[in-house]
Amino acid sequence: MDPFFILLIGLVTVIGLIMIFRQPPFLALLAAALVVSFLAPVSGHDGDWAFRVSRVGNALGEMAGKITILIAMGAIIGQAMTRSGAADRIVQVIMRWFGEKRVPEAFLSSGLILSIPVFYDATFYLLLPLVRAVYRMTRKHYVLCLLAIGFGATLSHTLVPPTPGPLMVAREMGIPIGMMMLLSLMVAVGTMPFALLIARFLDRTMPDPEIHDENVRQLLMAAEDGDGKENGGGDEMEIRERKKLPSFAASIFPIILPVVLIAGASITKTMTESGFLEWSDSALIWQNVIYFAGDAQVALMLSAFSALFIMQFTQKMSFADVEKETSVALLSSGTIILITSAGGAFGAMLRECGVGARIQEMMTGGNGTLSGLGVLLLAFATASMIKTAQGSSTTAMITTAGIFSTLGLQASVLGFHPGYVAVAIGVGSCVTGWMNDSGFCIFASMSGMRETDVLRTWTVGLALVGLVGIGVTLLLSQLLPMI
Repeated sequence: MDPFFILLIGLVTVIGLIMIFRQPPFLALLAAALVVSFLAPVSGHDGDWAFRVSRVGNALGEMAGKITILIAMGAIIGQAMTRSGAADRIVQVIMRWFGEKRVPEAFLSSGLILSIPVFYDATFYLLLPLVRAVYRMTRKHYVLCLLAIGFGATLSHTLVPPTPGPLMVAREMGIPIGMMMLLSLMVAVGTMPFALLIARFLDRTMPDPEIHDENVRQLLMAAEDGDGKENGGGDEMEIRERKKLPSFAASIFPIILPVVLIAGASITKTMTESGFLEWSDSALIWQNVIYFAGDAQVALMLSAFSALFIMQFTQKMSFADVEKETSVALLSSGTIILITSAGGAFGAMLRECGVGARIQEMMTGGNGTLSGLGVLLLAFATASMIKTAQGSSTTAMITTAGIFSTLGLQASVLGFHPGYVAVAIGVGSCVTGWMNDSGFCIFASMSGMRETDVLRTWTVGLALVGLVGIGVTLLLSQLLPMI
């Protein structure tokens, strides 16, 4: 059976179970992995049904082993930064830097920074009260500010390590983490101005959106009573100012720490392998320390412990309180780990059926070489298709990376660093946020807008941001090939 036909059957299975039978994404992806496993050829095990099941379980367990620590630590960092007020402090400082006249730019930057250690949904929850407060004061640009938060959070969630999705793509494809950070930040920063233009354009098409949720409408339309106080929940910005918050340096530390450690280990390794840096026997211990601390899992663990310490110190929490907050974070991470692991198993089974080889065959020209720009576009399109089918950006990234990791992509063949292919996968995974995407559901429910209006703004906006992102990736791959 043709691998592309098997891929189509797998995607139809995912879409049907999620959209028609309303099954959880974990079960849909697991069922699709089993279907693909039974359709894929098995050398030496043609009649062994048990083997076809067991290899799905093995692939799921292997993926879980890779992502569990990363996702769990990310959840702890996010929970601790939220409870300690560190996220609030970062937003306050950024808002002060940009000023009142450049609030959308502040929201876009805040979303980008906060979504590195905090998942997209948590970032949206953190910043939404500020959007409501700004709208109550100005009575305009509600859609613009919402989109600015969402676009910023989505760009870092799909592109910038140590966010779990991009980090796993880099590992799956053998891209050095330091190089992945550099390339993804270049693309994210290059896309941000265009994302803001897209948000402004969509805001002009819907300057006064209809808010159908009564609770949200009351929050947005709250007026002052006779005592000069707001009815409908109070001013969130004022509440945040009164709250005891950590300093900006302490607040940003859990975000900066893993970036510095991972980048430092990557740079040290590159300098050592190139012969620029030599270690004496007595200094080898420091080399091991740098490599150990720079491992992504260790770096995020250190960041999680630092975030918990800051939370405990600033909020005067007991150890029992810290344990409670940690347990909440770990419980929330369990579902993400299951869904992502199932997506990894689905990708592994697609590799088994030979999709990677068919893609390589399709992309091979008459001279026997791969078209570099064609690979970027195909990686983008594949991630976009899988994201559209099952709704999870992280799962789309890992599944697509599993397919393209089999191609053995080399810079000498592509004409640029293979890391750009990993970035193209991330950009593709941000496209098409609709009903099966949790980000769409969060945007719709928390904004109070009708789903049709969310489709016209959020869904269209993400598609345009994705197209701009792949355009920036293509341009940078030619201007700065990094080879």
